[in-house]
Amino acid sequence: MAQKNEITKKPTTELADASLFTGQGESGFEGTSAETFKTPFLKVLQALSPELKRNDPKYLQGALAGQLYNTATNTAVDTIDVIVLKVSHSLIAWRPDRGGFAGHYPKAQEDKVVVHRDGMKKLDAEGNDVMDTLEFFCMDIKQPSNVFILALSSASFKHGRSFATRLRTLQANGKPTNVSWAGIWQISTVEETKDSNSWYTIGNTPTFVRFVTKEERDNLILPAQEMLKQAQTDYSSMRETESQDSASSSVQY
Repeated sequence: MAQKNEITKKPTTELADASLFTGQGESGFEGTSAETFKTPFLKVLQALSPELKRNDPKYLQGALAGQLYNTATNTAVDTIDVIVLKVSHSLIAWRPDRGGFAGHYPKAQEDKVVVHRDGMKKLDAEGNDVMDTLEFFCMDIKQPSNVFILALSSASFKHGRSFATRLRTLQANGKPTNVSWAGIWQISTVEETKDSNSWYTIGNTPTFVRFVTKEERDNLILPAQEMLKQAQTDYSSMRETESQDSASSSVQY
């Protein structure tokens, strides 16, 4: 896990084959709202996560708060290197008192979904909390078959927005790549505090590692993106992801 102010940012101006990214439109930034794919989630473990409680069926021996946990592989790591296949801005509704998943909607439907606002808090017609969520559909570069969603909302939303901006503005040889999947990024976490609460987020940790190669584009990225168009995501399995575990889950930035 990374500590605050210890992230070394690598330059994004290294030479790359910019032709890899031309003619792709704005690939990876469409944020499709209907068909997604059934995939696990990558969550940031918090002090109250069930994976850290010895008496919980989900307990994972050796796991620590602040690690990144894959709900499919049942593994927790300090860092992970990923390619972001797609970014989507969604609205996810949660029932009060950690009552679980209540709905998933495209950001474009906000005027229909949100019927009441209390400061920065948004509520739907049933009184569920509606949270702006940035979903990063990622591929683990070391295990390409490991594709997952990193969903950032609540206290982590601002960090997701910053990461999405960095993805969009990444340049190869002085020109914007205009694709989310142009580079490989290393993700870890930092501890944040507010008042007497503390929690972990990705902070500003996504660190540019390198540009993808032609072979990775053709053999890994493009096939995975085709898969994304066909399958669906079970958002009810997002129970107790970072947006629910965070000590500041009721706070949006």
